[in-house]
Amino acid sequence: MAWWLTFHLLGMVLWTGGLLTISRMAAYHTAEAPEVQPRLAWVEGRMYWLVAIPGAVITVVTAAGLVASSPADYTDQGWFHGKMVLVGLLIGLNALLHVKLGALKAHPESARKALFSAVHGTIGLTLIGILVMVTVRPF
Repeated sequence: MAWWLTFHLLGMVLWTGGLLTISRMAAYHTAEAPEVQPRLAWVEGRMYWLVAIPGAVITVVTAAGLVASSPADYTDQGWFHGKMVLVGLLIGLNALLHVKLGALKAHPESARKALFSAVHGTIGLTLIGILVMVTVRPF
């Protein structure tokens, strides 16, 4: 079980760290000169597919392993249900960021910094909420 937890935490760091970095970079991308924007879009895409997505996969697979190894330790706990709601929100933010990165790459002139900043802040708050659910276990 310790190995599952170790890789779960590693995946979470990669996933959320990648999303936070990409969302901040995309916010800066909107204000850059047109000749720089294709390179930024390339870097954002690489980070998304080589850091954030593998982190998400590792996180989900190891979460399934943790729950399967001891279902009663998780499924009967209120904090776990709260965590799952926040993880669902994080998956939705991941999907939103994916769509908006595609739009940013295709039409950088129409992108808004405020959207990427809001996504960045929401990812950060969601991560804090997940950490509270796991460490404090308020329910």
